[in-house]
Amino acid sequence: MAHGPLPNDPWARREAWRYNSFFSRASNLRHMFPGLGIATVAFGVYCGAEYLLSKDSKEHH
Repeated sequence: MAHGPLPNDPWARREAWRYNSFFSRASNLRHMFPGLGIATVAFGVYCGAEYLLSKDSKEHH
């Protein structure tokens, strides 16, 4: 079986969506969790600021 569309394939137009980059596996994984990258960076900045700005208290109340 040939890889890709055949030259005289009458169904080529109807099958073209399968080869669109919108439906690729990498695209699906990237868009599966839409805010995860921004949230991870924001959480890292928050944890870093908390660590740097918190007072060093060795006493536990």
